[in-house]
Amino acid sequence: MHGSVRNNLEDLLMGKQPASEGQGLRRHLSDCSECSAEVGSMKTQSELLKALRAPEEMEPTPGFYARVIQRIEERAKDSIWAAFLYSQFGTRLAYASLTIALVLGTYVVAQESRDGHLGTSSAIAQDFHYDAPVTGSQAQQRDAVLANFAIHQGSLQ
Repeated sequence: MHGSVRNNLEDLLMGKQPASEGQGLRRHLSDCSECSAEVGSMKTQSELLKALRAPEEMEPTPGFYARVIQRIEERAKDSIWAAFLYSQFGTRLAYASLTIALVLGTYVVAQESRDGHLGTSSAIAQDFHYDAPVTGSQAQQRDAVLANFAIHQGSLQ
């Protein structure tokens, strides 16, 4: 499709004659079989799409919405979860579960902070604070130096 037709395609499909280039565009469409065939097929597709559109004055039959709501409610009652989701028992059970989880979570955090388990990793290093003697064979000395290094490095963090 050529540029002049492409630029005015919307006006052509709506049946309007473009104000600018009106004569030149009509002449181009009469001379160029490719552009005229493509615009013709687009007009045909546009008419088919308009035919598929529902009329605006079309309304659902009386009671349509009531029947839809009734079917939704009937199907919801068939579910096993309906006893929990749509009853006072279900809401009370949900609130009780959330309350218990909140109380237990608060208790665990309070106990852990009181015992010092929520502290930094330096508390662990302080429990094992010792200096291994650097004696023995070369392998034992290397192991002792590495153990001291690991303990001191852990206490610095």
